[in-house]
Amino acid sequence: MKRIFFIVLVLFSTSVLYAQKDTVLYKHEIRAAVGDVTFLPEVVNLMNYNLSIAYFYRPVKHFWAGVNFINYFGNRIYYNWSEYNTDGSFKDFSKSKTKYWAVIAPEIRLSCLNKESVILYGALSGGIGWENGYNSKQQKYPKRLPYIHVTCLGLSCNLGKDKNIFLGGEIGFGFKGLFNGHCGYRF
Repeated sequence: MKRIFFIVLVLFSTSVLYAQKDTVLYKHEIRAAVGDVTFLPEVVNLMNYNLSIAYFYRPVKHFWAGVNFINYFGNRIYYNWSEYNTDGSFKDFSKSKTKYWAVIAPEIRLSCLNKESVILYGALSGGIGWENGYNSKQQKYPKRLPYIHVTCLGLSCNLGKDKNIFLGGEIGFGFKGLFNGHCGYRF
């Protein structure tokens, strides 16, 4: 069964490569994206999102290498407390912090379909992130943490006269969120 699956996979890959040999190859890509942040345990509001910008270089038809910068501004958390003095008096205090994180992550992307108007791909990226603020457990920050993102399915629809403007989306899991929409320019 494993041999049959492997043979079918190789035949499919070669047929896809043969069908795509006349498409235009743009080497550089700049993109802006918006994604959800439902993967964060502190986030209750589903209207939160992250913003990212990325640059990719494409040395061969099915391979991109690049870097992402992703940031997220989260919920503002308010803290109120009272401090009592020995004479029985007290003073009320309040403080608020906004949860914020930023990630710089290299990314490798492999495409399985390169048509003139559509590109399907998968990607893997990982990097270091910096967090600041407080979470609901009152843990103090800043923290520096590793982050990983896996794009299971990415779609890019090429538009324009030269097919170098694109719109698309990704489904994956990690620091970019479960769903991610993007637009950009290739040159």
